[in-house]
Amino acid sequence: MKEASKKTAFGRLFGHWETFLVIIFLAVNLFFIIQTPFYLNQNNLMNSMINFMDKGLMVYGIMMVLILGEIDISIASIITLSGCVAGWACEQGCPLALCIIIALAVGALCGAFNGLLLVKFKELNSTIVTLGSQILFRGLAYMLLGDESLKTYAKQLSGLAWDKIFGLPVILVAFIVLSVIFYYVIHRTCFGRRLYAIGTNKTASYFSGIYTDRIKLLVFTISGLCAAFAGLFLAAKLASVRASIATGFEMEVIAMAILGGASPSGGKGRVGGVILGVFTIGLIRYGTGLINVSAETLKIIIGLLLIIVCAVPNLKQVLDDAKEARRRNTGLL
Repeated sequence: MKEASKKTAFGRLFGHWETFLVIIFLAVNLFFIIQTPFYLNQNNLMNSMINFMDKGLMVYGIMMVLILGEIDISIASIITLSGCVAGWACEQGCPLALCIIIALAVGALCGAFNGLLLVKFKELNSTIVTLGSQILFRGLAYMLLGDESLKTYAKQLSGLAWDKIFGLPVILVAFIVLSVIFYYVIHRTCFGRRLYAIGTNKTASYFSGIYTDRIKLLVFTISGLCAAFAGLFLAAKLASVRASIATGFEMEVIAMAILGGASPSGGKGRVGGVILGVFTIGLIRYGTGLINVSAETLKIIIGLLLIIVCAVPNLKQVLDDAKEARRRNTGLL
């Protein structure tokens, strides 16, 4: 009896995705600590946060979209369009506070546009819709600025990139605050429970009285708002806005969310796991930079990591099914 309870406890411990992710996180850090003595340098670590945490600010919007069983690949273009519109407004003489409001409003409107299309045209797939809007939003940014680079707006935001609060970069403090907010919203409110319910079974949720369309529209709006918020920090870091910024960001942000346990099939994902996903991929990027690994090799590493992440739960299901089949066959014999 004791042995069975121990096995059950062991299974509960290692059956959680976050536990497996902690092992990956520790392994990544141990590898780079061995490879280079500069990995644990405090200044290097803080600077690395500035380099990858802008993607972390976008991850919770994508996490909520994934919990619904949807996907949003337009977030990088939303960053671009919101930044370009705000930068253009600044050049026209708008004060910084108004430019920030414009950037956030553009991001929210872009996300609402995606959500509205998916709500009104239910036969459309979120991948196709957000792929189309990805092209649309970046195209609008190019129409507005062309190849021009605007610096006035970004320079006024420079404190977001380089200032510190209690010795921590402002962007890291912003990520911590967002983590607390989204943890409460996703895990401690009725709204969060409805998210998981819709992602698990949309039809049953609808007939249970949950306003599925309203929640989907709100979630995509939040995703766009998170992207625009991250765009403020990206503009500050780059010291300019132009129509080509944030290219390819969407894949890395989605990778962070999926590595953290948010399932594209919906109904799964926890804030704690996503935080680990953000830091795991971010520190892989930081560590590979220290040991001079090429950008192409880094993409291969992240791609392989994602394949492993997606394969592990399926492998576990296959093993469980095989065990159940053997049990039934043994019973028949």
